[in-house]
Formats: sequence, C-alpha cells, structure tokens
Amino acid sequence: MRILIVCTGNICRSPMGEGLLRKMLRDRGKQGEVVVESAGTFPVEGAPASSEAVATAAEHGVDIRGHVGRALTDRLVQRADLILTMAPDHRDRLVAAYPEAEEKTELITLYGDPEGDPRGVPDPIGQGKEIYERTFLQIQRGLDAAFPKILEGIPDERESRR
Repeated sequence: MRILIVCTGNICRSPMGEGLLRKMLRDRGKQGEVVVESAGTFPVEGAPASSEAVATAAEHGVDIRGHVGRALTDRLVQRADLILTMAPDHRDRLVAAYPEAEEKTELITLYGDPEGDPRGVPDPIGQGKEIYERTFLQIQRGLDAAFPKILEGIPDERESRR
C-alpha cells in the first residue's frame, strides 16, 4: 500500500504528517507494508523541512530532519492508493489535475472522521512555535482517526502471497 500526503510547500505540514504516519506504522509493526510519501502542490523543491516543523515533530518523537521538499508528480499520484491532503484547496487542485485520483483523495481531517474540520489543517509557515504545535496536533488527530481505515487497507500477508 502507498499513501501520499500533500500540502503546499512540502516543508511543514506534509513532512510532519509523513513522519508521524511512518512512526504510527512502525509502532504497530506495519512499516514494511506501507510506503508513506509526501509532496507539495507548490513546493520548495529540494528544501529541507522548516526548522519549526523539525523541532515540533522531534518533541513528539518524530524525526523529519532528512526530509527534502518535492513536487506532486504524475507518478506519485498514480502509484498512491490513498492521498491525504492538508486543505480543501489541495484536494481541489489535485483532483482538477488528476480526475482519476478523485476517489482516492481525501482531506486528512475528514478521512477517518466525517465530523472533523472541513477546513483542514491551516498552514503554519512563518508563524511561531505555538502554531506549529497546534498544527502537529491537528495532523495527529486526523491520522489517529484515519489509522483504523489505513490498517484496513493494508493487504493481508496471506493474500499477498497468493
């Protein structure tokens, strides 16, 4: 299974989401069964995650120091089984460019919780530590709610050997 997490610049929200989801999968012994990637709709290609995102993630046991920003590409979209976007405009932009991806593209705050925030996760870029912490916790709530559905989507090992 492949999961793609998308935000704007791929230096704050999606790297934190990617790192956190990888940690959640690792903690459940599922890291080898799911590939988690991230990309941006208007990325800072090749840039590291913002220092605030790195510090905030680290406080939660998530290491994103090696992250490198990259653009959303045809290949990433086509390979993904699930695409989680941080905001409605990311979903709208992605589906407009890749209509075939509509059914597998979801807002991170609604995917596991239909009562979640329809506004998604606001961009913390250029804001202080408190905002980055709030952003991380919003991403965490979204992934916590989505995690059971993500686990359901992982093919059973016995079926994959057939």
